[in-house]
Amino acid sequence: MGIETLRYTDLGLEDPVGIVGFPSVGLVSSIAANFYVSKLKMTPIAGLTGPEMPPYCLITDSVAYPPIRMYGLKGSARKRDVVMCTSEFAPKPDDCHEIASTVLSELRDLGCRTVICLEGIPRTSESEAAVICGSGPSCGKVVESSGLQKMDNGMIKGISGIMMYLGRSHGMDVITVMCPANPGMPDPGAATGFIEPLSKMVRGLKVDPKPLLEEAEEVRRRLEAEQSPAENDPAQNAIYG
Repeated sequence: MGIETLRYTDLGLEDPVGIVGFPSVGLVSSIAANFYVSKLKMTPIAGLTGPEMPPYCLITDSVAYPPIRMYGLKGSARKRDVVMCTSEFAPKPDDCHEIASTVLSELRDLGCRTVICLEGIPRTSESEAAVICGSGPSCGKVVESSGLQKMDNGMIKGISGIMMYLGRSHGMDVITVMCPANPGMPDPGAATGFIEPLSKMVRGLKVDPKPLLEEAEEVRRRLEAEQSPAENDPAQNAIYG
């Protein structure tokens, strides 16, 4: 695939935690990752590009960035340094291994020993809650601090799944938080399911989920408005045959 790394700035991060959000069910992973980047005003520190990636750029403050981006947040004595990796495209299965391996290598080079992957899973009931699993010798305390139910057996697909088993060879702990979401449309409301667990797992990483909840309500209103004409049109409701 020939992935190229573009470096922008060095924030001097110390033992940062890496958080990875590629598109998943309901787009919750990338929605949450981009929400953190925006609300915490994180700084672009690196980007990944390659000939097999979709041909587009993201314009932010009049600057063009590639499809996969890494942002940094310099914390303080009471806040953990963070590297956020996010993208808007879901890699093809044939490309997932190389992208996952490259992202892990870049995070390791940036000083990350712990990586948290954000993953969406299809919601089967309204009462379904997020779950967590971890791989690596030192991930136990971080997993327990989340307050989420632990998944001991199961399958994780895509970038997150590959990172889970590659992490050991990179000497890193990789944790995946799986949040139930609507598989049929973007689900910003479900993306709020990451916020409380992350605030417990990463010291000082706190954001107000209210804007995401407001966005979810707007999505709901738009869907209702789009459905109403069809429901009120006798011709649409007629049964034939």
